[in-house]
Amino acid sequence: MTASTTRRNAARLHTLRGYDVQQTETAREFDDLAGLAAEICGAPIGLVSLVEETRQVFIGVHGLHLRSTPIEQSICVQVMFDAGTTVIEDTRADPRTDANPLCVSGPRPLLFYAGAPLKAPNGQPLGTLCVLDERPRQLSESQRRHLEILADQVMAQLNLRRTLRRAEILRREVDHRVKNSLQSVASLARLQARRVHSDEAREVLDVVGRRIATVAALNSELYKTSRSERVELAPFLSTVTDLIRESAPDGVTVSLGVDPVSVGAGAAGALAIVVNEFATNAFKHAFPDDRPGTVTITARQVAPGEMVLTCADDGVGMPRDAPPSEGLGMTIIRSAIEQLEGEERSPTPVAGHAIEIAFSL
Repeated sequence: MTASTTRRNAARLHTLRGYDVQQTETAREFDDLAGLAAEICGAPIGLVSLVEETRQVFIGVHGLHLRSTPIEQSICVQVMFDAGTTVIEDTRADPRTDANPLCVSGPRPLLFYAGAPLKAPNGQPLGTLCVLDERPRQLSESQRRHLEILADQVMAQLNLRRTLRRAEILRREVDHRVKNSLQSVASLARLQARRVHSDEAREVLDVVGRRIATVAALNSELYKTSRSERVELAPFLSTVTDLIRESAPDGVTVSLGVDPVSVGAGAAGALAIVVNEFATNAFKHAFPDDRPGTVTITARQVAPGEMVLTCADDGVGMPRDAPPSEGLGMTIIRSAIEQLEGEERSPTPVAGHAIEIAFSL
């Protein structure tokens, strides 16, 4: 191998590593494209082959039980640098394949090969979309053209997967940095609370620290799932209430009941904010003078596709003539309700205070 060829192959392998072949080996859509190529070309075998340093990996397979072969048995490595589709009508008569054991030995030698190169946007060949047969034959111009079109579709899938994977890595890095930043701010608020002399300022900083810590924990939970995925609501809100219990006053408990449903990640975050804000306000106002009590959170499916979240406490309640709250907590709750596209309701509790939010799954 010349120095020029070595450098060219090193650049090609560097590009291939960016496609993370290990994450692609079992993708169903590549099997389908290999099968479509075989059908169009009238061949029993179709392969989407990516050529690594010591082996070729078949990420799409039709008509063959192998998922990889040693590089020494690869036909694709011989032709993938060609400008266009390579057709070997009789592998026994071509110097690139006349010594390949897959072509000259075994009960079913492969005597025909046609492969369209799979080229990355930077021009580096990654492998081929190829079809093989057990008899010498030809490939029509129409079949050649369709094989090249399908090779373009293979590359479109590979490029899309790479783009999505990079976006997911970036999202997780941003989420991680946000979590760390929130935790740092929460720690700073707690530190400042210990230093100030005003009881009022200390209380404000304590509340700020707890809220930021909860938001950081919620961010951590949402970090575990993609924004395109759905979240199982019961275990998610269970985690949220566990975090809330850590800041509950002595003698105040938090109970939870949630039907087994899933919601979008955005909706889960909005519900968590509502629960956190209601409980935080209840801890502050509903249980004065060390009064014991309970904050109850339920989320029930009242009809197909319809849910009602109820947050209630059995504390001192609101004065009958009190105007609707315009405090920060209710402002945050109403913003979350808008995100849910939900409807706020005001049930009449036996004691204490409650809110209901109806929303669609």
